[in-house]
Amino acid sequence: MQVLPGKRLSYALGIFVSLSLFSFVLLIFGYDPIPSLETLIMGPFGSVFNASETFVLMAPLLLSSLAFLVAFKGRFYNIGVEGQLYIGALSAYIASSVLGGFPSLIAVPIVAVAASIGGTLWLALPLFMRIKLQVNEVFATLIMNFIAIDIINWLTTGPIKDVNSVNPQTPFVPSTTWLAIVVPGTRFNLGVIIAILAAFVMYLIIHKTVLGYEIRASGLNPRAAQSGGVDNSRSILAVGLMSGSLAGLAGMVVINGANHLLAQNFSPGYGYQGIAVAALGDFHPVGALFASILYSALAVGGESMQRLPNGIPIELTYVLQVTIVLAVLLVQKWLSDRRRR
Repeated sequence: MQVLPGKRLSYALGIFVSLSLFSFVLLIFGYDPIPSLETLIMGPFGSVFNASETFVLMAPLLLSSLAFLVAFKGRFYNIGVEGQLYIGALSAYIASSVLGGFPSLIAVPIVAVAASIGGTLWLALPLFMRIKLQVNEVFATLIMNFIAIDIINWLTTGPIKDVNSVNPQTPFVPSTTWLAIVVPGTRFNLGVIIAILAAFVMYLIIHKTVLGYEIRASGLNPRAAQSGGVDNSRSILAVGLMSGSLAGLAGMVVINGANHLLAQNFSPGYGYQGIAVAALGDFHPVGALFASILYSALAVGGESMQRLPNGIPIELTYVLQVTIVLAVLLVQKWLSDRRRR
């Protein structure tokens, strides 16, 4: 991935402006910005455990951002990644429960395939409506999010609830379906490796294959692409299948990699945050990889700031995450306008 000097400058300026505004906000609320910023920066990587937690959080964020950006490349606006993630997680839980007696070498790949299929099937209806009926997918995919969440809420309080727990959650999935721990003593599991590999695979598909060329051409100018022999419907179908699969895989990474069970609200909004991560990464798979690390590092750093003597609220960190995305985008726009003039 070649990063232009202007791009590098936009990230540096955007982060600098965001941290400056964040420091000002901390001063207004009576917090000392110096130790707060030190904790924010050092917290995510100050120990092996914290670093592992940063990457564990990165995995579903990265997969969610890839799910959005690959669809975005083909001008298919998949706002339903969150719902596809939930159904992918449900599919992973069901497959794990069935495959508990199988060795991990067999069970884990099948669970991953089941999660990918679940996410894809949840996108099938909006995809069909877009290709066959020319119905805009934004509203359809968004509504499917709420339906998926309600299904999980019902299941985890009734049919598949763990009777031994007061919380709305399922029993643990069999240990043979857990994603293997890569770093002993931490939660750094195979899901992190899967997410990173997915980013590079998406890069190769989008930028190094004929299908990727057709997807990008269809997304940039559908009429010109069609005149050049590109089947726009085929491109939309391709990005839809990849997007749903990646979203479902994100659900599996959470269930089989980090939590080992399915619970209500297990996702803090990975599907929606993935849109911000994709934008921060300039809608490039490798850019999304680095953006997801930054985004998760800020979240882990925010939790570290909560443990300071004056206890800075985590909500301020969420504001910083959004501010960095907006600042980078605004600086990129400003630099682009300057070059144009």
